[in-house]
Amino acid sequence: MNPITDDAIHPDATAELEHSPGRFVRWQFTVLGAMYAGYAAFMLCRNTLIAASADLVSDPALQMDKESFGHLMSWHSAGAIMGKLVTGPGADWLGGRRMFLLALSLTAMANIGFAFGSSFAVFAAFNFLGQFAKAGGWPAMTKIVGQWFPEQRYGQVWSIISTSSRVGTIAAGLMLGYFLSLMDWRAVFLISALLTGGVVVLLAFFLKETPAQVGLLSLAAHDRTRPPDQPPAAPPPHPFDSLSLLQVCGQFIRSGRFWAIGFSIIFLTIMMDFITFIPIYLSEALEISNSRASMAGSSFPAGMFTALLLTSFVYDRLSKRQLVWVLGGLLTASCVCVQVLWNLDQVPTTARAPVAVATIFLLGLAISPAYYVPMSVFAVRFGGQHSGFLVSLIDVFGYGGALLFNFFGGSIAQHYGWGVFLGGLLTIAILATLFMLTFLTLDWRATQE
Repeated sequence: MNPITDDAIHPDATAELEHSPGRFVRWQFTVLGAMYAGYAAFMLCRNTLIAASADLVSDPALQMDKESFGHLMSWHSAGAIMGKLVTGPGADWLGGRRMFLLALSLTAMANIGFAFGSSFAVFAAFNFLGQFAKAGGWPAMTKIVGQWFPEQRYGQVWSIISTSSRVGTIAAGLMLGYFLSLMDWRAVFLISALLTGGVVVLLAFFLKETPAQVGLLSLAAHDRTRPPDQPPAAPPPHPFDSLSLLQVCGQFIRSGRFWAIGFSIIFLTIMMDFITFIPIYLSEALEISNSRASMAGSSFPAGMFTALLLTSFVYDRLSKRQLVWVLGGLLTASCVCVQVLWNLDQVPTTARAPVAVATIFLLGLAISPAYYVPMSVFAVRFGGQHSGFLVSLIDVFGYGGALLFNFFGGSIAQHYGWGVFLGGLLTIAILATLFMLTFLTLDWRATQE
């Protein structure tokens, strides 16, 4: 499978290539910044519905309750699953830049369509389409990262990029939560789409697929460990590069690490999708307004942002064996956080709000490094030129779990209460910990062979 790049439409791609370390580093920062802004915009659009969830449920014209909102979010997950199956191979074929810009444009357009909806069917359709399009963002970035950054920095790069998703989520909670106190929820959807459209225009100028598109030599030519008088060596062939899509699927299926990371992502994605219900949960458990609940719910992505920022400094410095202990310890802490939320009614009323917000912050901090970084690093290293397809397959595991969680989670909260809901979430947290520890142990042992 030969990816289509944009070299043919960029005049500077055919110019004489140059070896300029300073200019190369500047473009690395530019491309990283472009991906950062773009993925933050993806998450702003994605989380607009979550930020407005309490308003949708309380809008008498829509006749929506927690159960129907959960069903609506299951269409969100279904769109992500179908999108991953299409955009994963699509990113390998079209190239990262084209897929990223196309996906971001369609995501903004889906938010516009949602803003003008008036029935559950229309909301479900645009929620599905929006998540179908957004699914292309992450596999597109796996293609771009592999062209611009060395393997030794994958952990740092993916940690930094992952914080962008938290920036978009925090912006959705705080900024859109503020706008919700001033205007109708439909206008908020239009605002997020307009902001995303502006980002698309900027990325058209600053997001580049390969160094050649700006007249620079490839990543291998800028290897600082190479003696200056030695010509850059071609990267060693990846064992999967000559395989077809069907053949590489067989390789993935035979990998224990693939299954372990896949099942861990199922349960971690469910924990991540707890954010879907946080504004509704806080508004009912703390008896606060919808806009305040939306802003308070930003403590979850704020915790994730903090953890990923710290991870960017240390992940690549940890051995695979140390990662088993560090990420395993964090996920164990996430189980404790869910236990606290499960027993929140035992906390004195005056302390309940700060305890809830602090616990949700710590929950986000504990699960985000394990959710974002190991999967992305593994996909680029293990998948080779099929990395976009591999990361999408792993995401399909997660969104499959999220689809079931969103469909039944709302019903459970509606009919059985938040206590039963959070008791089930604790079981999910324990399973996430066990499967991630299995993956990390297998990944460590693979380096010993």
